[in-house]
Amino acid sequence: MTAPAGSQAALDQSVPDQSTPVRWDGDLGVFVVTGFEAASAVLRGHGWSSDPAASPLAPPELSQIPTSLMLFRDPPDHTRLRRLVAPAFSARAIESLRPRVVSIVNSCLDALPGDGDEVDLLADYGYLIPLAVIAELLDVGVEGAEVFLEQTPRLARLLDVGATSEDAADAVAAALEVTMFLTPILSSRRGGGGDDFISALLAVDELALDEVLATCVLLLAAGHETTANLIGSGALALIQHPDQRPLLAADPSRAVEELIRLHGPVRIIGRTAVTDHDLGGVRIPRGQQVLLRLDQAAQDPQRWPDPTRLDLGRPGPAHLGFGTGIHFCLGAALARMEAAIALVALFDRYPQIALANPTPTWRPSSTFHALTALPVHLTP
Repeated sequence: MTAPAGSQAALDQSVPDQSTPVRWDGDLGVFVVTGFEAASAVLRGHGWSSDPAASPLAPPELSQIPTSLMLFRDPPDHTRLRRLVAPAFSARAIESLRPRVVSIVNSCLDALPGDGDEVDLLADYGYLIPLAVIAELLDVGVEGAEVFLEQTPRLARLLDVGATSEDAADAVAAALEVTMFLTPILSSRRGGGGDDFISALLAVDELALDEVLATCVLLLAAGHETTANLIGSGALALIQHPDQRPLLAADPSRAVEELIRLHGPVRIIGRTAVTDHDLGGVRIPRGQQVLLRLDQAAQDPQRWPDPTRLDLGRPGPAHLGFGTGIHFCLGAALARMEAAIALVALFDRYPQIALANPTPTWRPSSTFHALTALPVHLTP
């Protein structure tokens, strides 16, 4: 899960080198994978673990995370959990949310001052949209939204490859806070036949209560922060490349795929080898950690021509922005929908939007591609 202390700077200074798509990094003490095909082979292949307990680099505090957290489970446990939870994320279920997502986006836009005053588009727009969507999915009202807004930035540290022991302990504490808030809600809805996400999970007899809780925690940890950052980074890219906005309006789905490829919210995924592997001609011994540089794999010239150029009309092929294989992001369709609706509506209402700071600052994270803020001036 994690890399050694001080690894963040080393990761940030790492330069893509597609001539060596798999290489040993002695400073980090891990194998670093930058090539698309090699990264995809790990994510799709057998003999790799997502369990922090299997990682020689994970801080001991991560042993306290819920054991039913699907993201950190391996087959057969992961297979069973995903099969039971997947219907709640079906294409039909997600598409049924579209009217509510549109309403939430419009409400968030209505709340923004449109007189040219400075606005933090990340905090006041990007973060609020997925927060409101998740709060509605779980039907937890304003109180729940407030709890989630406070706790999800801490929860997201569960996913940080560069997390310190302090980060891991804080994430575990946040998970406990969310669990304490949700437990009485789950108890009150058992057998109630509601139409919210929690009720849908509780209706699955094979899912234990702790597994439903863990799925809700995962939805918050992985669904709020990443979608907010995708909206923020995508908005920045479109402000900086106004020539691309007509392509967004013409085909929002294709445009969002390119934004995810080049500006995806997750830069790195970690895996541990549970068997010996030959990866791109490099031997990976059992027990060794590998870091998959999704941000660099997205710039692989063997996969995409002129890969660093933003082209919202770019036709396939597929990227790894939501992972692939057994751990492909269950909430990918929802994140795509939220980002597409949010970005189209933003630039439709404020075509003259301008940066208040020409050099926005990025969060110091080895895992997340995320702004610290996005100050803009909104002018219709």
